Amino acid sequence: MSVFKTKSWLYLRNPRGGVEDLDRMQAAGFEGVFCNIGDHTPDEWQTIRGRAGARGMFCGPWARTATAQNTFDPAILDRIIACAEAWESPLIVNPESEIQGTGTDATGLIAERCAGLDAAIAPEPVPFDNVGWWPCKEMPTLPQIRAENVPSLEWIINQWHAYGIDCVYPTFSSWGGDTPGDFPLNAPYGVYTGDDMGGNYAAWSPREFSYQGCIDGGGGIDVTVIGSQDGIAAMCNRLRDLDPAGTLLKKDASGKWPKDLSSLEGVPIDQWKAYDKAQRALRILCQDHDAQASL
Repeated sequence: MSVFKTKSWLYLRNPRGGVEDLDRMQAAGFEGVFCNIGDHTPDEWQTIRGRAGARGMFCGPWARTATAQNTFDPAILDRIIACAEAWESPLIVNPESEIQGTGTDATGLIAERCAGLDAAIAPEPVPFDNVGWWPCKEMPTLPQIRAENVPSLEWIINQWHAYGIDCVYPTFSSWGGDTPGDFPLNAPYGVYTGDDMGGNYAAWSPREFSYQGCIDGGGGIDVTVIGSQDGIAAMCNRLRDLDPAGTLLKKDASGKWPKDLSSLEGVPIDQWKAYDKAQRALRILCQDHDAQASL
């Protein structure tokens, strides 16, 4: 199941733009981030990636696909894909006005090179009528929605379906004066950008979890949400008490284990001990379960 169909996420523009507090992002209901590798190298995002991994959040690349002359650049597409493969992550391709008038040339190339990956496209709000969108039929499409577009949001979503796109999930705007109150924050959705939120991620938290982005409605069965009372950390800490050699974590001055795995940032996961890996794996499973249960 694609992350875009089950989770909410933030776009991050600048690795030094005050976007290091992934605890607060996750607490606000954002289960992943996408990093701008168009203006910054992948290596510049190592701190963000480490913090995301320690919390069981996904962290993938995104970039605008335009040259300086505003033409579509396949080389940028290839860099996004190469980065996602290196990071073992989902990815977002951001084609805007540079693909106007290209028919299916750009969209066909995007779909072909992204085949088999958890990849989405993030275009302008309304589909260009001189672009053939159908090659990207099976790629989640994340139209960029400003406050001024909200009155037409249902029409915009229907337009994308009419142009052959199966699944549409909005990218809401946190810049240019747009505020959380301007948008129907019904998960899953993305917000561009985390940099523009001033650290107030909670204001952008989902208010509902009933949005169906795919035209087939998804189907499925009722599933109970586990929620915050999952007992994962408590269980793993009991095991750590019994077998301290099975963890890299250290107790604090009061004799308590850390509340999460954030102190392991920067340590490769293959060097973690058994209880630390188990806590991370169980948290990911719980988050994925609850995201699916909320659909």
